[in-house]
Amino acid sequence: VKTAPGFSPGWSVPATLDARVAAVLGYLVGDGHVSRVKRHLGLTTGDIEQAERFASLVREVFSVEAKTKKDGDRYRVLAHAEALSDLVVSFFGLTEGPSAAQKRVPAMVMRSPEAVVRAFLRAYFDCDGYAGRQGVILSTKSEEMSRQVQLLLMNFGVLSRRRAQR
Repeated sequence: VKTAPGFSPGWSVPATLDARVAAVLGYLVGDGHVSRVKRHLGLTTGDIEQAERFASLVREVFSVEAKTKKDGDRYRVLAHAEALSDLVVSFFGLTEGPSAAQKRVPAMVMRSPEAVVRAFLRAYFDCDGYAGRQGVILSTKSEEMSRQVQLLLMNFGVLSRRRAQR
């Protein structure tokens, strides 16, 4: 990852797209959100370990404090950093606001080495995947996301099929 021209955030910007950055992106694409209006990004999950992992990664990778709070039966992790929200949207191509049907694998992840892709998929499946009697299932509203994940899985030798859920 190279800093976008004219971008001076005042916090840490990683020099490369490594597995930690890819994991943050995977969590954000899965159960995360980016709000440029509220100037934050975050994750909502029922799993405290997942919440703590995301908060830790945001701290390690971007040097931004992410606060975790309990909200009913879920945990909300929020990182208030307008420049970071702008970066993940403008530079990495993540969607903002309510946009589940438009989500995609970031183009940089699609072109990354195996270890980076693996970290992204692991975090993404941690959010939107589950294992059951029919095997491992990934649920997404985004047709493009399902195609891209299928392609990435094929690169690892994993055959999969896509089907619409009702």
